[in-house]
Amino acid sequence: MTSTLIIGATGLLGSEMAKASARNGDRLHVLVRPATAGDEERLHSLKELGAKIHVGDLDDYDSLVRAASAVDRVISSVHVHSASEMTLVRALSDAGVSRYVPSAGFGLDFAAAAPGSIPPLDLKRGVFDAIRQADLPYTVIYTNGFFSTWVATLGDLMRFGSSPLPPEEVTLYGDGNVPATFVSEKDIAAVTLRALNDPNAIRSEIRIARNKITQNEMIDLWRGVSGRSPRIVPQSAAELEAMIASAPWLGLLRAFWIRGETALETATPEAGVLYPELAFETIESAFVAMADAAGR
Repeated sequence: MTSTLIIGATGLLGSEMAKASARNGDRLHVLVRPATAGDEERLHSLKELGAKIHVGDLDDYDSLVRAASAVDRVISSVHVHSASEMTLVRALSDAGVSRYVPSAGFGLDFAAAAPGSIPPLDLKRGVFDAIRQADLPYTVIYTNGFFSTWVATLGDLMRFGSSPLPPEEVTLYGDGNVPATFVSEKDIAAVTLRALNDPNAIRSEIRIARNKITQNEMIDLWRGVSGRSPRIVPQSAAELEAMIASAPWLGLLRAFWIRGETALETATPEAGVLYPELAFETIESAFVAMADAAGR
């Protein structure tokens, strides 16, 4: 039986990874920070999955080696921080894991996104370079847009976390007719576990490019499903560029809705083509679930 360590298993994506790993029949291990280790409520669902709990921190090399030495493969679903990720790469290399899925891939395909335009993405590139230099047996999954971040906000990243439902007011970027692609966290986990079981996916990159839709189409779909009609605030590409100048991370909005980089074809194999047996959740079904939860 294969053993898999999930780093960040108490988060939204990490919890889906843990469930998918358990369904796969893995011996599930999770790494949690000391502050989380005593929180029985947060750990309850993981313990129900039969997870073995390791206490450690991304800045604690020894704790990472101990946890990684107990498993065959590792999935990281935590946000990328340069020094911490480099410590993790070194620890996994020293522990000799057979496969590593880094969080550096969860986002835009490096082959499509313009270097230098989004600082967080350039940080991820640096981590990926370190993984290759360490000769770790990696599999990188490029996800493009998460449902929880982009679909739940109708494509307006500035509204993230403001409401459990899509916003009543949404910024429309550019003309709203540039396509982007999106995937649910559950489907990201399904692709990841399928790739981990694929020997051909070692030292390879896979992109998920499902649910191609423009921002206008997404807003119209939400209107049709929910009967709600959000107020539209138009923002030109030039206005967005002015915002990016003072907040560079907003380059993600440019990549999605102005340049259309998530929908560009690249040489990176697409998950739905590689694994046609996988079914992907649609944006419409996600909207129906949101509307039903709100009682329409």
